Amino acid sequence: MINAKRMQHTDEIIAANKKGIAIRAFIILVAICLLVLIFSQSIPEIGINDNTYGNSQQIGEQRLNAKRQLADLSKSAAQDNVYVRIGGKPIGISVNAGGLIVLGLSEVDTESGAVSPALDAGIKTGDVLYSVNGEQVTSIFRLKMISDEFNGNEMELAVLRDGNLFTVRLVPAIDRATGQKKLGLMLKEDVGGVGTLTFVTQDGRFGALGHFITDGESGLDYELTYGNIYRTEIDGVIKGESGKAGGLIADVNRLSSPVGIIARNTDIGLFGEYTADYDAELYRIATKGEAKPGAAKVYTTVDGSEPKFYDIDIVKVISQSEPAEKGMVIAVRDKELLEKTGGIVQGMSGSPIIQNGILVGAVTHVFIQDPTRGYAVHSRFMYDYAVNSAAAYREAA
Repeated sequence: MINAKRMQHTDEIIAANKKGIAIRAFIILVAICLLVLIFSQSIPEIGINDNTYGNSQQIGEQRLNAKRQLADLSKSAAQDNVYVRIGGKPIGISVNAGGLIVLGLSEVDTESGAVSPALDAGIKTGDVLYSVNGEQVTSIFRLKMISDEFNGNEMELAVLRDGNLFTVRLVPAIDRATGQKKLGLMLKEDVGGVGTLTFVTQDGRFGALGHFITDGESGLDYELTYGNIYRTEIDGVIKGESGKAGGLIADVNRLSSPVGIIARNTDIGLFGEYTADYDAELYRIATKGEAKPGAAKVYTTVDGSEPKFYDIDIVKVISQSEPAEKGMVIAVRDKELLEKTGGIVQGMSGSPIIQNGILVGAVTHVFIQDPTRGYAVHSRFMYDYAVNSAAAYREAA
């Protein structure tokens, strides 16, 4: 009897354990199902946030999101064994804001005295005049024609400011001396200069300059998005000296055919589509950690249009996980280059830096107090931006 009772008690314990195991298994199964459901719903949302550019029709929204979009480009690190065609050639640069850039306001001397229609309408320096009476304007000459031909009481101007597009209305003033209709605006069409091409990828993307283009006259920066690059030649050099940056002298013919279309103006350079034929030696893009302190060469043009190699030292390498224009400190050691330029001068920005046969970076800045020294950006970041500028190029085109 005792054995029978013990067996019966043991059977009850086993049955209870089985029941407990079954309940726990059921709870675990329900939890797994819930996790799968939640995860499957979250995957598409993550994909949209990380990989899709905005297609908003609002110009202001596109401008405001530009820097955030560019920050995401650094997430795709340059792959091993990526080769590009080396730059080193000088380029003329023209970037625009999609309209006419307001440099300042002026008064118009009329029969009734001095007036400023633009000032009265609330327009400010740094605004971008996007359209007049519904017509987009990128030419000062065209704006003058519209003003001269307009016979209505008011003109409607669409103005871009700090990423926001708004409209104002004004009546042109008639200049007493010339009889011309004037708005009281000082304008320019684009921002230009000279820089250096860093590389062209084998599928036609380019990287250049190594730093952001801003406009000191108007204060514009991220609004300067699209534009062109042109072939040019270096006519002379203003030698750098302590306390005063030198510069390359070149004429940029903006009526000539451009060789590339700028799709992005970023903290680490200009990127877009190289539209002309380009043939130069292939160099591998350095991966993280390959750039080291020590001897290197800069490939740049300080006379005519053909670049040359000059000796430099990489003094310091700053390990970076995010793109930044100051990734290395460099020092010019080449006697010929020092004699011609005094070191690093304006216009050399974007000049590729080669170390051990690898493209490791590009010149970005000069130390004002010591023009023999300056900063450089890591080439792998520029490559990532160039590759990812394809979508932006399609928007610009």
